[in-house]
Formats: sequence, C-alpha cells, structure tokens
Amino acid sequence: MVGKTARGYLQALAAVALATLASQLVGDFVDLPDVVMLYVLGILLVAMRSGRGPSLLASALSVAAFDFFFVPPIYTFTVRDHRHLITFATLFVVGVVVSSLTTRLRGREAAAAAREHRTAALYTLVRDLGGRLDAAEVAAIAGRRIGEVLGTSARVELGGGPEGGPPGELLLPLEGARGALGVVVLSGDRARSLDPDTREFVDALVRQCALAIERAQLASEAQEAALRARTEELRSSLLSAVSHDLRTPLACITGAATTLLDPRAPESSAARRELLESIAHEADRMARMVANLLDMVRLEAGGLEPRRAWVPLEEVVGAALVRLERTLEGRPVRVALPADLPLLAIDPVLFEHVLGNLVENACKYTPEGSAIDVEASADGEQIAIDVLDRGPGIPSGQGERVFEKFQRGHHPGVGGAGLGLAICRGIVRAHGGELGVSARPGGGARFQIRLPRPDGEPAALPLEEAS
Repeated sequence: MVGKTARGYLQALAAVALATLASQLVGDFVDLPDVVMLYVLGILLVAMRSGRGPSLLASALSVAAFDFFFVPPIYTFTVRDHRHLITFATLFVVGVVVSSLTTRLRGREAAAAAREHRTAALYTLVRDLGGRLDAAEVAAIAGRRIGEVLGTSARVELGGGPEGGPPGELLLPLEGARGALGVVVLSGDRARSLDPDTREFVDALVRQCALAIERAQLASEAQEAALRARTEELRSSLLSAVSHDLRTPLACITGAATTLLDPRAPESSAARRELLESIAHEADRMARMVANLLDMVRLEAGGLEPRRAWVPLEEVVGAALVRLERTLEGRPVRVALPADLPLLAIDPVLFEHVLGNLVENACKYTPEGSAIDVEASADGEQIAIDVLDRGPGIPSGQGERVFEKFQRGHHPGVGGAGLGLAICRGIVRAHGGELGVSARPGGGARFQIRLPRPDGEPAALPLEEAS
C-alpha cells in the first residue's frame, strides 16, 4: 500500500514536469490559457490513475510551475498582474473538482466491480452446491469456496460446532428453518478485519450454505423415509404371501397326510394315490412359491448371474411343460417352434423357470380347458418367444404394472405372491433381453420375450450334449 501511494505522488510530479516541458516547447505558438489547459490535462490523468492525494499535489504544483515558468516576471514567484491570481485560483479549483469527481467515479467503478465479483462468487457457490445431496460434501465444498472468495482459511463444521475458537477465528452460525446446522469457521488476518460490505457478503454466502445443507439433509431424510416405506410395503406383502399363499398348500398337505395316517382312512389304492398326488402337487406348488421368493431376493441383491450354455429352445420348453404336467391337465398346449431356430446361449434352469411361470400364469387367469400357445421366431437381430392365452387379457394401461413385485390380478380364487412376472422380467433382463405384454388379437394376452441373437452361435450341439 505504501509503495502504491508513493508511486502515485511520483506520477503527480512527473505529470507536472511533462506538462511544463510541453508548454516550454510550444510556448512560442500558444497563449497562456492554452498552457493552463495542458496542466489541467495532467491533473486529470493523475486523478484517473492515482486518486485524490496525488491529484491535489498535481494541482498545487501546476499552479506553482505555471507561475514560475510562464507568468512574468518568469523564473520568480512574483506576480505583477494581479489578474493572474484568478487564473491560479481557477486552475487549483478545477484541479480539486476534477480530482474529486474522478475519485468518486473510480470509487463507484471499484464498488461495481466488487459487487459483480461477489455476485459471480455467490452464483458459483449456489451452482456448485445445487446438485449435492450429501450434507458432508456440501459442507466441504462450501468451506473451500468461502475460503477462496475471501482469501483466507475457512471450514464448515456440521452439528453444534465449537463453543469458541482460538483468537483470530470468526465463527458464523449456520441457521436453518429447523434450528442450528453448524458453524462456518474463518481464520487468519482476513477474518479479523471484515468491513461491513464484506461481512454482509459473507453472511449471504453463509445463508446459501445453510440452505444447501438443510436441503441435503431433507433429501436424505426423504430418501430414508421412502426406503422405510418401501421396506414396510415389501415386508407386509411378504408376510401376506407367507401367511396366506404358503399356508394354503401346507393345509392341503397336512390334511392329506392326516387322512392317510388315520386308521379309518380308505384302504383303496385309488383313494390313497389321490391323496399322495395331492401332497406331491401341493408340495411342488409350495416349492415354486419359495423358489420365487428366493429368486426375488437374489434379483434385488444383484446376485442373479446366468450360467449360460448352448441349448435348443424345444428342450427348455419341454422341461417346463413336464414340470407343469398336472397343472396343464385338460388344457391343450400348442407349441410352434421353427425347425431352423438357432441355439440359445441361456441359463437353461433359469429360462425353464421363466417359461414355467408364464405358462402357469396363463393357467391361473384363463378359463379351464382354454388353449395356451408357445411360439418362437428368429430374425437377423433377435429371437422372439411368445406365450399366448385366451383369457381376459391385460386391462388398458396395466401393461407395465403387472411386472411389479407383489402385483396380482383381480380374479377371485387365484392365489400367488405376485412375484412370478417380476422374476421373469428380471431373469430375461439378466440375459440382455426384454419381457413385455400386449393384447392378443381375438382376446387374451401375449407375453413377449425378446432376446438378442448371440454372436458366434454353433451350428449344432456338440456330440456329447446331443447324445
């Protein structure tokens, strides 16, 4: 600061010397009023560059130089013509006025530049904090930005914050709508010498930090609340599935087994076989429901990894239909698979599960005795597998909803946990494909599996697998 002030006064001396030299050079060609204008120009330049003090010095030196070098008798400070005193006074007053106006303009320019800088800094802070949803990350960014703007060390401490800091530290509270959030700690010489404008600007920065931190905390709380609500919903649905849908096959198994153990039970082989078949059927049904629950847990945890193998589709379809043989009694099933259908690079166990769930779902929601069709086709990009029925179809606008977890159709007498279609879509997507549903022309539903055609598919199965 001292060096800058001294440089301003040196510039005042230089300006007066240059104006005097220029006036000496052109003195034979101009009048005294023109010389005065050269000194006024010098005063104006000093005022623009160096401020009030140097410009006042330039005004006084200009009067003295004008009197000494240009007012007769020259090279003396004697004034014979007292009219020149008015010129001296006018020159000095003009210099003072010019310096005052210029200094005021420079002050306004500096204030405008400072406001622009602060506005840009505030905008940058708001932009940096805008997309952050972690309160600790917001605090770290806010402390760094405030320190950069003020040129000092700054940090944000969440929670109650320190009761007090070492000498030289300035503690600014972070206040939110729900109370104290923490403090902003400023340290260093800058923290001890904040002028009112800077303090007001710092308070604005602190308010923005408080808003961003509170928003992040509210977002975190909302996310936790949504997770708790979703967890509670899943828990309720799972309890419903376990308490009702698993209880039904268990009751059937218990009833059949109790009947077989009763000494008064019928001894005919046909009746005993019927009871045993009922036990086997209900146990298989319960096993499928438990498998669905376990598969959903694996899907939610991201632990479902297909063990791919090259298999023909007819083999997977056949295995799924054999497993559902009793469920499909009295119901025609039409399978249309082209002979040139390429081999599939899939997990045969998981895909048997997919096709079995789709066929069983069709059995649940279609009239007894209605046909179920399984079709497939292939083009250059993908392989299509469709399961079609002649049931009531999917209500308009419910095409995606049926694939949500624990969603069941509104059909009386139809059980299940509502997981089958969600698991089917998860398995298909794990293979890089997609599962959707659409209305079947003539009535019914068409569940559509679309798989990308694998690269490098073999022309046929290896001999050991074909055998």
